[in-house]
Amino acid sequence: MSNLDYLSILSVAVPVYLTMAAGAFARRFGLLKPEADTSLMKLSVMLLTPALIVERVVGNPSVMEVMPVVVAAGLGFSLVVIGILFTYCVAPFIGLKTGEGRRTFSVACGLQNYGFVAIPIVTALFPDKGTLGVLFTFTLGVEIACWTAGVGMLTGFDKAPWRLAINVPVLTILVSLLLNFTGLHAHVPQVAHNTFAMLGACAVPLAVLLIGASIADLWGAESMRWNVALASPVLRLGIIPLAFLAAAVFLPVSKELKQVIIVQAAMPSAVFNIMIARLYGGHAPTAVQVVIATTVVSCLTIPLVIAWGLKLAGV
Repeated sequence: MSNLDYLSILSVAVPVYLTMAAGAFARRFGLLKPEADTSLMKLSVMLLTPALIVERVVGNPSVMEVMPVVVAAGLGFSLVVIGILFTYCVAPFIGLKTGEGRRTFSVACGLQNYGFVAIPIVTALFPDKGTLGVLFTFTLGVEIACWTAGVGMLTGFDKAPWRLAINVPVLTILVSLLLNFTGLHAHVPQVAHNTFAMLGACAVPLAVLLIGASIADLWGAESMRWNVALASPVLRLGIIPLAFLAAAVFLPVSKELKQVIIVQAAMPSAVFNIMIARLYGGHAPTAVQVVIATTVVSCLTIPLVIAWGLKLAGV
């Protein structure tokens, strides 16, 4: 049974949001220029995050067998798809129609911020290497869901760019797992682990700063649609988490995977949803409002959902 309570989880979540606020501050006062965003995000995604993945997955005893990895990835995929489909069915009841934000609303509510907000919270709450390694296997399924069910919802499923699911972080996870499955992880020198650890330590703070800067850019850019602003936190942070928590409570999976699922349940909408909406014919203003509304409300709900989930699951 976990000894983590609301206040201890809040103390872990608050620094993540303060780092976002620092990114917004840096943007407002010209310390972080918009023209630097692309290169910094590429640095994070193409170099720093892969280094973090290698350091936390290679040699991790929690991700040494194929079947647990398949289960984790399968749950990552399934829970996102359930969230997207459920929200798509609910959207007409709050006045959203196809062509006016219904599909974008469903994707933005269904696809949580599974990476750069979840990683520091998982690392702080569960400092053993195992849980973060399992998180990366869970994100394999989320990535597939993003580029198939998510983008497919916007473009038509026959046009979904599923090949984009094979990106640098995903390839890094697959290669790291292959090293584990074949036993080759034992031959990775310690100096390499130390180097990956140093690079990987930069990945999350940089990405969270950029998320804060992006939200600062978007804040107030679109006129408020109250139906979206009010309904999205209820769905993303209140109703959809019930499916995640049910999986954590009732499925016979490892303690580490239960911990990952519970943290994922509490996450707000991914900022990446805005880019997806803009690139693939979605309704970008809807995505912006879902991201901002769920991010703001999640400051309060993350500790509640995680504390409740850990108690229910007994981990």
